[in-house]
Amino acid sequence: MILGNSEVFCVIGNPVKHSKSPIIHNFIFQKLGINAVYVPFEVKDLKVFFSFVRDVGIKGISVTIPHKVNSINFVDKVDEIALRIGAINTIKNNDSFLEAYNTDIQGIVKSFETRGIKSLEGKNALIIGSGGVSRSCIWAFIKMEISKITVTGRTPEKVSKLIQEIKPFFSNIFEESLLNIKNIINDTNVIANCTPIGMYPNVEECPIDPSLISKDHIIFDTVYTPLETKFLKFGKDVGAKVIYGMDMFVFQALEQQRIWFNNSEIYSLKDAVINLLTQTH
Repeated sequence: MILGNSEVFCVIGNPVKHSKSPIIHNFIFQKLGINAVYVPFEVKDLKVFFSFVRDVGIKGISVTIPHKVNSINFVDKVDEIALRIGAINTIKNNDSFLEAYNTDIQGIVKSFETRGIKSLEGKNALIIGSGGVSRSCIWAFIKMEISKITVTGRTPEKVSKLIQEIKPFFSNIFEESLLNIKNIINDTNVIANCTPIGMYPNVEECPIDPSLISKDHIIFDTVYTPLETKFLKFGKDVGAKVIYGMDMFVFQALEQQRIWFNNSEIYSLKDAVINLLTQTH
């Protein structure tokens, strides 16, 4: 029940109607007896939105595409790893002092671990996309001891800029044109889609030519709506190991709750949340 003193949390994006964040967080609030509500906001102007946040006292914010990078400019403090990534997905409001974090790395690492992959040592990754999610994926893969990363995308300038940002911390990262993916695919072990391609309502789209995917690949899609994208389906059809965006989404959301409420036991709700999302899919 929403009361006059209920705290307000939200997710911002554009578009945001597809987001399942309200389902997850309102479920957790109910489970834990927290007097709060979580709502979606389709935000076009970040300056206007963050003025609104401070004015009405929104307690916590989830940040999704396309605001993960630019939202940094409107907060007061950024966690060290989020600052290095250059993208945020979580904001905590402490009396109008906005603290920003990135829980995507935790979400990605745990998604791979759930599928039995605890390390990427000795493997090469191809990352499609150059936005905030791509940065998180790069740092997650580095944390998992990846040997080499190649980044590609529709905007070469953005890809080049991203490469230069990462080089000082991880030198074995390179740029490749989308047109030349076929030339490196046989030496690639992990293919990660870090773009909105294939996301509802454009569910028939795939980020790369499906014929390039083989049974030897690990296919990871950060898109979670639909649950099984065309990209993942093509991977499954040829016998590749697939990592679902839904896993990443649930794990990063649980980490958000831990940050907002300083509750380290929140991960005990993981199975319940995944079951809920499967039923409501």
